[in-house]
Amino acid sequence: MPIAPDLLALYRYTPEGGSHNLIVRHGNWGCGTPDADGAFFEQVGKETFIPIAETAKITATAPIIAGAAPKPISLHELIGWVTAHPDSALPFRYHLGADGAIDTLDEIYLP
Repeated sequence: MPIAPDLLALYRYTPEGGSHNLIVRHGNWGCGTPDADGAFFEQVGKETFIPIAETAKITATAPIIAGAAPKPISLHELIGWVTAHPDSALPFRYHLGADGAIDTLDEIYLP
C-alpha cells in the first residue's frame, strides 16, 4: 500500500532528545471495514518519531475537543490529550517546516 506524503496516525508523545516528538505511523486511506464515509486510515510500516515545533499550528476535532468542527489548540493541549489517551491512532494531516519539524498538524474528523 502506498504511503500518503501528508498523513499520519498519532500514537504517543515523547520529549526524548530535549525536543517535542510525536510517535506516529504513516499510512493512507484504505478500503475494508469502513467508517461512516466508507473509508478508514490504514497504517503502514513501523512507528517513527517526528519532531513537532513548539509553535506548530494545530487544529483538533472530536474526540480531542467537543464537536466535528476543527478548532485551534496548543501543543501542550495536544500533548496532554495524547499522554492521557496513548495509542489512539487518530489520523492527522501534517506539514514539515524547513527545520524538519511539524509546523502544521490538522486532525481529520472521523464520525
